[in-house]
Amino acid sequence: MFDSITNNWDYHVEMQPIYDGVGNEITTHRAAVRTDTNLVLGVHGSKYKIISNDEVVSSVMDAVDAADIGKDYKFTTYISDDGRKMRGEILFPNEVITPAIGDITQFRVSFYNSYDGSWAFQQSSDGLRLWCLNGCTTPATIAKTWAKHTTNVSVEGSSHKILQGLAIFRDQEDVYKNYITSKVTPDDVENFFRKTLCHVKTRSKQDKHNDKRLEELLKLYDVEADTLGQNKWALYNTMTYWATHTGQTKSPENTRRIRENEIAVAIENMRFL
Repeated sequence: MFDSITNNWDYHVEMQPIYDGVGNEITTHRAAVRTDTNLVLGVHGSKYKIISNDEVVSSVMDAVDAADIGKDYKFTTYISDDGRKMRGEILFPNEVITPAIGDITQFRVSFYNSYDGSWAFQQSSDGLRLWCLNGCTTPATIAKTWAKHTTNVSVEGSSHKILQGLAIFRDQEDVYKNYITSKVTPDDVENFFRKTLCHVKTRSKQDKHNDKRLEELLKLYDVEADTLGQNKWALYNTMTYWATHTGQTKSPENTRRIRENEIAVAIENMRFL
């Protein structure tokens, strides 16, 4: 069964010249124009290369078919800012791992694209935890592609690389089960957040932290630990909850993308707890 919930991702965008106030063409820049609305989605330098939403979606779907995973998947795209940004995902309900009884994680392929230059072209494969539908960011061994629109990138090659992450995903169940049995203390959790998600980079040698974010994460951890126990599994799910509950931010989709990238880095430090 193929379940497609789309949001008009296949509109046409083309590069058009721009002119100064007296009608002279500005040769150093061009405009990315959505032709069905004549809306300028972004102004870019001469090296900018359009990667269309259609290219991204088609390459992913072709790779899914070639991988022969099966036809039982759900494909969804989300469009924001009048078509400037696209986020999409494909969920595979038959590709699951179960770290704990009743706690299922589903294989997911995610992809991002933009016409305004705010997002690079991205594809990744990870897991989606079904306990409350908050996305799980898995360790860096899951495949990922990131490329600016000014580089030569094989969209098709990236899609095949991402789907190779399925084999790695199937091996993650033991990792999650280890999280459940690995005990941590509240001090361990606070120190972990200070060194990772709450650390603020400065030019000085003195460590600085985002205290507001630290307070938020510690409160979320207390809620998770009440149900899951004082362990790495509660810590892991605190981070995934925080990454995917972004509705109160100014740009929810962009915030989610940034947070998931931050978590992917932070998880690598969990082995030191």
